[in-house]
Amino acid sequence: MEIEETLREIGLTNDEAIVYLAMLKIGSSLASKISEETKINRSHTYQLLERLITKGFVSYVIRENRKYFSALNPVKIIEIIKEREQKLNNILPNLLQLTAFTKEKPIVEILEGKEGIKTILNDILKIKKEWVAFGSSGKGQEVLSFYAEHFEKEREKLKINLRGILDNSESGIKRGKELAKRKYTQIKHVREEYSNPSSTWIYGERMAFVIWSKEHSFAIRIVSKEIANNFKSHFEVLWKNAK
Repeated sequence: MEIEETLREIGLTNDEAIVYLAMLKIGSSLASKISEETKINRSHTYQLLERLITKGFVSYVIRENRKYFSALNPVKIIEIIKEREQKLNNILPNLLQLTAFTKEKPIVEILEGKEGIKTILNDILKIKKEWVAFGSSGKGQEVLSFYAEHFEKEREKLKINLRGILDNSESGIKRGKELAKRKYTQIKHVREEYSNPSSTWIYGERMAFVIWSKEHSFAIRIVSKEIANNFKSHFEVLWKNAK
């Protein structure tokens, strides 16, 4: 079992390992003999042999118009693995460049329902960077109810600063007064026509659009330093002109 497990770790499937070990025991053989030895049906045995040939674990010769298959000497397996390792080392610099490029590619996620939005709020608590927000006024508290209060208390404990821009509607003014009582919180207002049914949140290298609805709220979160910085710059313009 330990031998089979090791063979699986270096790239063989369970059936391929069984066939290879059987071939080491019986030597050069026809596929029918290998099938009989392993109790694997003949058609599947042929498929396994072809895969083992491709992987370099099996070779064959033709004698009297019949294929005889032989397992590679186990010592040779180490040489194959070393050769593959060397090939990987040769292309490693190029792979690292691709990894660096991937890191810059924005990650876009859709988080559905209240639990999805809570995931973002918990992320804000985890990141512990300033949180700036603008857009919808007071909708979050309606949808999240008591969780909104829990989140605000945790934010205060962690001393996470919030700068928020709400509209000057009745609900916006009311929510603004409630938030302004919190520690580490600054609130400004803009004219009601700037309001919309979504909220835009920026924190760390993340930004999120939150669509509020009692029936089906959801959020689109983007993880990208560049995009987060662009929206943060937009927020700063709004902040400068808000009252």
